[in-house]
Amino acid sequence: MKFGQIANKRVISTFVCCMTFLLVLYCTLSQVNINNVNLKASVTDAKIEKVEEDIIDTNELVLKEANLSKINYVTVGSFDRVILQYSAEYNYSDNPLTVSKGALYYNGHKETYYSQRVLPGTSLDIPGRHVADDGTVRDAEGYICVATDYSYMPKYSTLMTSKGPAKVYDTGCAYGTVDLYVDW
Repeated sequence: MKFGQIANKRVISTFVCCMTFLLVLYCTLSQVNINNVNLKASVTDAKIEKVEEDIIDTNELVLKEANLSKINYVTVGSFDRVILQYSAEYNYSDNPLTVSKGALYYNGHKETYYSQRVLPGTSLDIPGRHVADDGTVRDAEGYICVATDYSYMPKYSTLMTSKGPAKVYDTGCAYGTVDLYVDW
């Protein structure tokens, strides 16, 4: 490797580190209330694009130290900018489905639940299947696994439930009912 190539990579790496620092500084200062005007900027609003492959290790170290990460927002039904959680509990409803409620109406549909303790669902093709902190069965992206009548919601479509964003992986419900897959 020639000296010019090494020097160029160091310049780019230094530039990326400085820009990341300035981004963190800007986001931090943007939260300060100046003349009673809150600018409402936060680190979660920052977008971090992929950087040249040769310097990704340095950039990832800086991002880790600054506690930044790339955030992917999805749209689920009429809900925009939803951040999927692998295992953490979602908080989209003040009145979510629970074991004791058994059924409720939310977002235009009836919600019920079925347990993998009773119906193990071994034939269901759920990538990254796991039980989340709230007891819901989720896929690798963090979607809660649900069952619907496929004429109501086709397989693999997404919707918002009282427990959070969900994806259809199973059928066997009445039309208009969403059956959440849980480990209760």
